[in-house]
Amino acid sequence: MQLARIMKKSFIVNIFLVVLKIISGMIFNSYALIADGIHSISDLMSDVFVILGIRHSLKPADDEHPFGHGKFEYVLSFILGLSIVLIAYNLGKSVIVGFNDIIKVPSIITLVVVIAVVIIKLYLAKYLIRKGKETDSQIISASGKESLTDVFSSIVVFFGIISVIIGERLEIDWLLKGDKVASIVIAIFIVRIGLIIIYDAVKSMQGKSVSKDICLEYKNKIKEINGVIDVDHIDMIAYGPYYQALVDIRVDGNKTVTQGHNIAEEVTKELYCNEKICHVVVHVNPEE
Repeated sequence: MQLARIMKKSFIVNIFLVVLKIISGMIFNSYALIADGIHSISDLMSDVFVILGIRHSLKPADDEHPFGHGKFEYVLSFILGLSIVLIAYNLGKSVIVGFNDIIKVPSIITLVVVIAVVIIKLYLAKYLIRKGKETDSQIISASGKESLTDVFSSIVVFFGIISVIIGERLEIDWLLKGDKVASIVIAIFIVRIGLIIIYDAVKSMQGKSVSKDICLEYKNKIKEINGVIDVDHIDMIAYGPYYQALVDIRVDGNKTVTQGHNIAEEVTKELYCNEKICHVVVHVNPEE
């Protein structure tokens, strides 16, 4: 359950950030910081969806799902993307409706809070994206990308707060709108990442090839098996956290059908030794 452990760490960090942002925004009068806290709630939702998705996608195969439940994580990624877009819409709408309301000048302390948030969130985003690549997990990578937007949105909050503080001290009215403008920009950030997650989920549902580097790694392992002359072709398809492998191997044409079958069995066993492989098909080609 390595994937679940990764996301539990993210969940704990995001709970802390949500509380920090929203409470700080309320105490120190920053609408943009509160909006950024709402953005972090989308990260919390992401973590919950990921943890649920991982648990379901790791269920073993059954009669109705002979290849397992791996694609369930794509469904949750799609739902996550829709939820993020909805959050962004409501956030942007509330800011625009109240755009001309009385402006409260944020405290300088909010800038310290934002800097701390950026450092923490940048570390978390890089951690999730790296782990997503290492485990080849679509949903963890999606969560990492969504977390990265939180870094950018916090930077926008920083400049929005500075704008209001400067506007209040220099009596420049249009700068006083900086906090709310920052909130609208954050909403746009959230919409963008939500649409990206939806696009990636739909693309993966249609069937997504595993990276060439991973295919090459398995290909080299197969070539080391006794009796395999070469690997003519290998296709690997991502199935949630698992892979399906379709392999064409080349063997000595003078071997019997039984011998060729036994070599294919060895290839199958070797691939199934990796817990990420959920289905294997091996085709034997004779060496002329």
